[in-house]
Amino acid sequence: MSATHVRYTTSLCKHLTKWLKRRSRKLSDDWLDAALVLLSLSLEPARAILDSLYAPTPRGRPPYDPITMLRALLLMILLKIESIPQWAKQLKQRPRLARIAGFSPKETPAAGTFYLFIDRLEDGPYQPPCPHRMKLSRLRKGLHSRNLLSEKHQRQQDALTDATANDSVTRRLASELLQNADKPRPNDLQKRLEDMLFSCAILPSADRGLLGDLSQLTIAGDGSALLSGANPNGKPTCDCRAQGIFRCDHPRLYTDNTANWGYDSYRDCYYFGHTFYQHVVSTEGHDLPLHITVGPASETDMTLSLKSISRLRKAISDHRPEMKIASGVYDAGHDALGIYQYLIDAEITPVIALNPRGAVSPAPTGTAEQVDEQGIPICPAGVKMRRHAHTKKRHRTTYNCPVKRPTRRDGKQVWTTHIDECPHGVLCQAETKMGPVVYVKTDEDPRLYPPIPRSSESFKQLMNLRTGCERSNSQKKETYQLGRRVCRNASHFLVRLYLVSMVEHAKAWLAQEKKQGNDDPLTLVAHLKQKAVNPSAVSRQAA
Repeated sequence: MSATHVRYTTSLCKHLTKWLKRRSRKLSDDWLDAALVLLSLSLEPARAILDSLYAPTPRGRPPYDPITMLRALLLMILLKIESIPQWAKQLKQRPRLARIAGFSPKETPAAGTFYLFIDRLEDGPYQPPCPHRMKLSRLRKGLHSRNLLSEKHQRQQDALTDATANDSVTRRLASELLQNADKPRPNDLQKRLEDMLFSCAILPSADRGLLGDLSQLTIAGDGSALLSGANPNGKPTCDCRAQGIFRCDHPRLYTDNTANWGYDSYRDCYYFGHTFYQHVVSTEGHDLPLHITVGPASETDMTLSLKSISRLRKAISDHRPEMKIASGVYDAGHDALGIYQYLIDAEITPVIALNPRGAVSPAPTGTAEQVDEQGIPICPAGVKMRRHAHTKKRHRTTYNCPVKRPTRRDGKQVWTTHIDECPHGVLCQAETKMGPVVYVKTDEDPRLYPPIPRSSESFKQLMNLRTGCERSNSQKKETYQLGRRVCRNASHFLVRLYLVSMVEHAKAWLAQEKKQGNDDPLTLVAHLKQKAVNPSAVSRQAA
């Protein structure tokens, strides 16, 4: 444990012990819970990333400690405060909040310092000022002239071109991501946030056993809408309204440079903003995020899921190579051949609900003459045939007569015939024990013939894990209020989403500590202090 975190823990535990014993001016439960979460979460692994954002020899007043700045933003998230200016005002007015964050009372940062901290995260490692270089945060700010209708037409044209050349947009994207699988992640804002989430939250959760078997991770992915705080109508750049023209095609000025219009299928409405997508692991009653990405509102889960899992695999390779993703669980909105292609090539078992696509039956493959909407062969009597076996090397799934089934008698396997279940009342191939027998080629359409049959119990159990991603999405938007249009750009949304993810991991650790018998606040404070000061002694006691 680093000396900086030990000093913070020792100081805060001293004040918490004093505050908890007071009868007057009792510490509120929300503040106590937030303090306990921050005591559990060591941010020192992120110091190398944060220190690189500042000048090595700053002039003027020394900057605030970047770890303390990050902790203050986490405290803002924990207390569900939306506005950064309001948060800076509360830190200045309430000494206890300042101490919980790690500041000295009356020496707290202003709102502009928090905004500048986020700008530094976006701009990356410090570079000396240069008139020929524009910072990324500067490009994002101000008003941007955009024609949303022209942008929409261009997206539709690009999608049509991709579909013509590559069968589908997802297939083109999957092929591109697989070709670039060995290339490192770009050194952008998302990489810095990914590295901080891994080093401060995911790896400690893995060491605590909260992610389950690291060699066989089962992840679930889903997206959700984020409404932008910017004006969706923009400001006009023309004088058409003065001339009586109230609907024109001229560009308009928008404060959000990447938001656009999309459709929210859950609320059945159109919205102006962004879409965020995340992958989570659900084990032991906890839904722990592994990766988050943000795109415009018009982007679908099909493409965002591929981008997210590609970056997640690269981040895992950089931080914990022994972690392996065994299965990926998704809803019917991800039922696209490109996603199956990517997952199978990456040796990840796809567990994806089937999208009926208008209930049009697919074309039969192999020796099957007729199949239903799920690709299961139909026998001459019009009944779904019985799945018999799957040959992985030959990519074949064999089906036999639905009224002929194996059973065990006297310790031996025998085949029995239930002729009363056949609509024809007679057997098509009475001389065979299984026939008629047909097979389908699973490699021609992995959508219809996934490695785990959709009718199996294991598929249903894996599919139930998908609800963990929905719970995490809801918690981010409702509990931590990101769904209330709190940001005007994708960068600030992305930062807050990763901060909430770190909080979700830390809360799972705290719940684990409480399960071990540390329910009393004073006992828990003393335990967390001892764990920070002498972690080896705590480990021996637990053993």
